[in-house]
Amino acid sequence: MRTLTAAALGCMIVAGLSAQSWQPPRTHEQQLPESIDCWEPALAVGPGGDIYVVAGRRNAPLRDPKYDQKQVIWRSADHGTSFSAPAPVSTDGSKHYDQRIAVDGSGAVWVSYMDDVPAPTGRGRQTRLRVARSTDGGRTFSAQTVTTEHVSDKPELAVSKDGQHAYIVYTSTPGPRVIASHDGGASWSEPMVIVPNDNRHFWPEALSVAPDGSVWLAVPSMSDSDIAAGKPTMVTLHVFRSTDGGRTWHGSDMSTSMRVTRGCPHRPDCPVKVPTISIAVDARSRAHVLYTEGPAAESPYPLLYRSSADGGTTWSPPATVDASPRPASNDKADHDYITIATSGSDRVCAAWVDDRRGALDAFARCSTDGGRTWGTETLLSDRPDGAEYKSPAGFRMFYGHYGGAAIDRDGRFHIVWAEGEPGYRTGSVWFNSVLP
Repeated sequence: MRTLTAAALGCMIVAGLSAQSWQPPRTHEQQLPESIDCWEPALAVGPGGDIYVVAGRRNAPLRDPKYDQKQVIWRSADHGTSFSAPAPVSTDGSKHYDQRIAVDGSGAVWVSYMDDVPAPTGRGRQTRLRVARSTDGGRTFSAQTVTTEHVSDKPELAVSKDGQHAYIVYTSTPGPRVIASHDGGASWSEPMVIVPNDNRHFWPEALSVAPDGSVWLAVPSMSDSDIAAGKPTMVTLHVFRSTDGGRTWHGSDMSTSMRVTRGCPHRPDCPVKVPTISIAVDARSRAHVLYTEGPAAESPYPLLYRSSADGGTTWSPPATVDASPRPASNDKADHDYITIATSGSDRVCAAWVDDRRGALDAFARCSTDGGRTWGTETLLSDRPDGAEYKSPAGFRMFYGHYGGAAIDRDGRFHIVWAEGEPGYRTGSVWFNSVLP
């Protein structure tokens, strides 16, 4: 991603163990092979259980004149016990970034990303939205440009199980846009505006295709002028749904909270504090939403959950997935970098980063009854060593702006994220999994 332009509700506590009760993982986190200076990973699981991780791999520091970044992919054929060395997705173009990944029911691997090439006019550069597709288990890819029209930032990718319907939503003007393919990626629609931005910035965070064919988008919006002025601004977390292939959308607002520059309660040097949202849809086409919100500026954000079984007409009351105490500051942990995934009709799993131990850690928690109750939390980032930025209190910084997660056919929850140094000087990709 280029730049993250990234009211307390009465919340019922989900039945389960106390917020401070978490368990170590059954497997230790592992650093993916040759993943130094790889960041913002995404993860998908194939129908046979293979795990795929894609990330951007830098060749130089961010502000180095020789800086470039290319897509690389890792594959695990043993449920995440080991991973292959990274292989290139495409060598075409430069500065690949904002990668997302999906695998359809036939095992085809889809990767969306943005890149940078000389403009056709010969003046300046042009941003392209790209899709790479593999039909041989991620060993080779064929890449195509699907649009160059007002491609600004952060695409999200979703593909139907049969592989025929694919959608990409990206930041654009005069509002977030969607392009769609209904023939397995052979052709793509012209970009369609989902909602006029009305001088607000929309930054897509999660996209899902339901079994009933509907498409769900989770996206925050906030004032462009406030962001430009560096002012605190109210952020609305939206969920949009389309039942006609992305042509029209209907929305629900989940929450509102403040975005504050350098507003992290326990890290005053953080660039920005912003609420965030993720969505997944289960085998019954029920929507499951994970999000954060803050009751006031510079306060810790708890992790909340809502669901809808009627296409977004009604939503369950907000439920707290985590609001753990933070002994070092005598308040609550602050939550960020969230992901939610589903499998079948009842399994829902959440992953996030919080600072309850002092530094940052990745955690997971799963429900096996459709989000009604949640099991014990699991610490994913359990290794205190392996890199300079790791310690017994956690890791120093999240490397990039997002990670990825998916549940395999056996119900195991696989999570990937990146840890690193402040300022994105260096970091690497880490992986762990949970079997509820």
